Amino acid sequence: MSDRNTVSIEDDALVVTPRGLDKIWGFRRRITVLLSAISGVEIEHRPHYVPMGWRGPGLDGFGKLVGTFHPSGERHYWNFSGKGSVLMVDIDGGKPFDRLYLSVADVEDACRMVREASNRR
Repeated sequence: MSDRNTVSIEDDALVVTPRGLDKIWGFRRRITVLLSAISGVEIEHRPHYVPMGWRGPGLDGFGKLVGTFHPSGERHYWNFSGKGSVLMVDIDGGKPFDRLYLSVADVEDACRMVREASNRR
């Protein structure tokens, strides 16, 4: 899996920063989610089998997904390309999204970091 996002914990929030041109294609320079709004963090091992719904705005092509997708009345942010596992973050209240799917450098480490930070809240 490619390293398409940087994730960090700043104060009481998860901060996702898309890398490179993904900021343009996904129409997001940064996504901030309060740790108190995170209801779950998992590793999705088969992201290509997850229903995505309709895209808008964003890019879906050449094995790359980046942007906002709308499955079953929800808003999800996807940013990954290639094969492999992604970090999946569930968000209560749908602000700014209901769920994030992110490729990161080390998905297990990122999952552990976000899970520990959200459990400390």
